[in-house]
Amino acid sequence: MNRQGRINIPLDSNWGFVTDRENRGVQEGWPTTGLPAKKEVSVPHTWNVEPETEEYRGLGWYEYRFQVRDLEASNRVWLHFEAVYRDATVWINGKEAGSHSNSGYTSFRIEVTPYLQDGDNLLIVAVDNRNSDTALPISNSFDWADDGGIIRKVTLMVTGEAAIDYAQLEAIPVLPAQQPLHTSGTIKGSITLHETLNANAKQIELQLLIQRGGVILWTGKQTVPFPCSSIPLSDISLTDVELWHFDHPNLYEVTIRVFAEGRIQDEITVRLGFREFRAEGGKFWLNGEPVRLVGIEWMPGSHPMKGMAESDEDRENILMQLKHANCVLTRFHWQQDEKLLEWCDRNGVLVQEELPLWQQPSEPGKETLPVAKQQIFEMITRHHHHPSVIAWGVGNELDGQSEQTMQFVQALKAYALELDCTRMVNYVSNTVHLEPARDATGAGDAIMWNDYVGTWHGEHDLDEVVSKMVAAHPDKPIVVAEFGLCEPTFTGGDPKRIDILIEKTDVYRRYPNIAGFIFFSLNDYRTQMGEDGEGRLRQRVHGVTDVYGATKPSYQILRETASPLQINLTRNLASGDLLCSLTCRNDLPSYSVSGYYLSVEIEGEVKEVCYDIPTMEPGDTCEIAIPTRGISNSAKLVIYRPTGFSILERSIDI
Repeated sequence: MNRQGRINIPLDSNWGFVTDRENRGVQEGWPTTGLPAKKEVSVPHTWNVEPETEEYRGLGWYEYRFQVRDLEASNRVWLHFEAVYRDATVWINGKEAGSHSNSGYTSFRIEVTPYLQDGDNLLIVAVDNRNSDTALPISNSFDWADDGGIIRKVTLMVTGEAAIDYAQLEAIPVLPAQQPLHTSGTIKGSITLHETLNANAKQIELQLLIQRGGVILWTGKQTVPFPCSSIPLSDISLTDVELWHFDHPNLYEVTIRVFAEGRIQDEITVRLGFREFRAEGGKFWLNGEPVRLVGIEWMPGSHPMKGMAESDEDRENILMQLKHANCVLTRFHWQQDEKLLEWCDRNGVLVQEELPLWQQPSEPGKETLPVAKQQIFEMITRHHHHPSVIAWGVGNELDGQSEQTMQFVQALKAYALELDCTRMVNYVSNTVHLEPARDATGAGDAIMWNDYVGTWHGEHDLDEVVSKMVAAHPDKPIVVAEFGLCEPTFTGGDPKRIDILIEKTDVYRRYPNIAGFIFFSLNDYRTQMGEDGEGRLRQRVHGVTDVYGATKPSYQILRETASPLQINLTRNLASGDLLCSLTCRNDLPSYSVSGYYLSVEIEGEVKEVCYDIPTMEPGDTCEIAIPTRGISNSAKLVIYRPTGFSILERSIDI
């Protein structure tokens, strides 16, 4: 097999699948003979959206047949799984090649070189999605779908003997006092190689290439002894870099090639963004600017026909909807796909990625620590380079008032910081409003609070609750990590959801220490514990869209609420011109805007007229005069971010 660097072969079609309700597969020799009475499926795949198996929790078996020809002695072959829910065992030609358990949303890689044969090969994967007391999420304690299967992509990967496992790279800007978009920066970090048992080469050469938009900015080489594991990279300094910001998601490509004995062994490319995000003095700071951010959480896997086996296109369509709602901040209850985070990198969404540790065990201890650390390691080492990721989450809605929970959160934070000291580490609490000073969320870099005052939390004075939290943690920013309305447990429908959004936002805006909120949720979502529907339609009605993505009236209210600009339209009585007055919000959200523009789209005409909006700081106003002479039709005014996403629109009669 001739090889140029790394070869990635997607394994997406022509899989066979069968359920195993009686656990017969191993006993009957399926890993060696193949699957009986199988049906053909494509991967990603889950059986829990198929009518005959939508309630099935148990073993499912997958079969894939492929050929290998002319494999060189120095080649290594791997199977890379983006995610299998939940426990997976992999066989090649009847021999067990590896397994991955207790973690259904993190990627893993298994070397299959020793098990391959020239010609036809048989790959078998057994998947078990039964509830587990050793996994995270534990038992049936999770409020989302437990769709079983190979739920994300599978790739057959070919490398040389010196193969890269992962790269941990950081793009660190040097921020001057004026916060310009252009500054200098340093790229630093390391790469980790897969273990090599019988190395022929005595040293390897790393070749690094940094480029942006096809323009090469830097090249360099580094020679190290081999075999080796972790390789620190020499710092790389760049001048005149453009910062990464959710409105200006500037990315740099770093390509790392590994050579041994004059031949290329492996190659990866990662995309970095120069940005600084920190929590300090009760505020969030992005590239030196204090910001207050608004977002919404999306619960993936909720389309009843796709489930957790969503395609890249499916995810991108929903992420477009999320961004169209003016979301610049989000979180995920469980680890996400690499392609999803790449989309957030390119389009400007800040992310807290979390362990699926929800509610149970309510007071986690040493029994839970190993699997939690396993998942933290797999999450951080694979996703460390994403500029969109600003925080790691180590738990959600445990007994936050317990000292044992506090110690657990502290231990996980310490471990996460060993792997990545550049990002926040947080715990999301639904108890901090009780006794703020003793709650485990205080161990994090930000106070993360799920606010269900008026529903799950009963009746409290919201101003009093927030004041207590600010007093207990004056130097930490507060993020309302969830709020909203869960139907049918609580009544009122979408009008009530709108009331909650408006009324609570009014309170949050009055407290500068509330640095952000994340409405819950973008969508009604499929969940194994939902109160509405059955089977693949079991769900919680919690969203501003339904499970199919159709918007409700609350979606538009959220979009208006989250807009960084407010608009007021008047007429100049003397000239007849339309006067568009814009104000940059100075409460929540609050951040400077640059590169925005106003488009006037005239009904019945293809052309549009665009006006640049000047750079505005929070509290600034500007006025744009729009001549109307010669325009006889109605028109639509649309304000766009520099990334092309609109933030506001108004229809007008000329």
